[in-house]
Amino acid sequence: MTIRLEVTSSEIFEDKVEFACNSENIAGEVALEPSEQVLVDSDSLSFIYILETPDSFIYVSFPKERWTGLKAVITDEKDAILKLSNHEPIHLKGIKGEMGYLIQNISGNANYGNEMMSSVEEIFQPING
Repeated sequence: MTIRLEVTSSEIFEDKVEFACNSENIAGEVALEPSEQVLVDSDSLSFIYILETPDSFIYVSFPKERWTGLKAVITDEKDAILKLSNHEPIHLKGIKGEMGYLIQNISGNANYGNEMMSSVEEIFQPING
């Protein structure tokens, strides 16, 4: 069974960005591992980071309102940390490279939908050049 969580807040620190989401529906004893994979959800204007459990996946959704935190991770070389209700903080390994690749692919590419393309270009434009 796949669970979807949504990042509800982000806080930028000197060396990291902490993203928080409510994960009370995930038992504290469940082992969570970063997958180093990011997907695009054009319909929801979100980037999805995948966490793995022993028997399923957890999709962590970063809606457009949280993209400034993602931009800080990429442009300022900050670590991305996910804070969950019942777990230790998780370092989102591989998110910088995945996001850079996706941003480059989405910019100027209406296959992701015009709204997704223009939103990515608006927020991440300095990254693109």
